[in-house]
Amino acid sequence: MLSIEELQKKVDELVFKAGLPRLSVNLCTTPAGDGTPYISFENEMYNYVFSERGYEFSRKITDSTDELLYWIMSGLAYKIAFQYELENRISGEDGRRIAFPKYIELMTKMNLSWKSKAGDEIEKTLAANPYDDSLYL
Repeated sequence: MLSIEELQKKVDELVFKAGLPRLSVNLCTTPAGDGTPYISFENEMYNYVFSERGYEFSRKITDSTDELLYWIMSGLAYKIAFQYELENRISGEDGRRIAFPKYIELMTKMNLSWKSKAGDEIEKTLAANPYDDSLYL
């Protein structure tokens, strides 16, 4: 397992690879109380936890550093992809048509092996909720 400092260094390297602003992600080890995720280390496992005002609403657990980094960077990539969509919106088109390819592009830049995983995520999302341009007319 890596320390929080070692994880931060890896995150900073991934941010740089994707061409994103420096210090885009600052890892925390305690809850901020505002929904910001934090990492705890329990029983030789990484815990990636989201909580707000003392209420935990999500916890992912893994012993894989790669998996943890994927979770961290995925959140950033989604944020940036949907900001990109907002700035490049096409009237009458489901915004995910722009955001999802951008998301996959960012994840691929960070780690080539994440391309298929990100693509699978998008496929599952679209299987449950297909593109619907009629909502944006």
